[in-house]
Amino acid sequence: MRRTEDKQGLKFVDEYSPALMGFIVLLLILSIIDGFMMIYLLDHGAHEINPIMSFCLEVGPWFFLASKFLLTCFGVMCLLVVSNSQVFGDRIQVRDVFPAMLALYLMVVVWNSFLYAVA
Repeated sequence: MRRTEDKQGLKFVDEYSPALMGFIVLLLILSIIDGFMMIYLLDHGAHEINPIMSFCLEVGPWFFLASKFLLTCFGVMCLLVVSNSQVFGDRIQVRDVFPAMLALYLMVVVWNSFLYAVA
């Protein structure tokens, strides 16, 4: 960047790297896997502690899956739009959050897999 002012504020982009899009696709796939695993686990004695997802489950399993997917899409799209912005005092770029999100979702799916094997 040429000027200090250019480094401040949100930066919106409309061109994204293939790696970033790969992270997003994997996140959405893991979200779907997590949703199906959660429904199985709920049928075998688990409890949903997230009040929003618990409400969605009361409506029905397909509503739960659709809500989970759409909420994940919304969050990912919000982060994608500002992916070139800096957060935490310019120490972290928003696009660097995607690998961390992917790692967390992988841990959730691994944990659900463990519970799936035990159930």
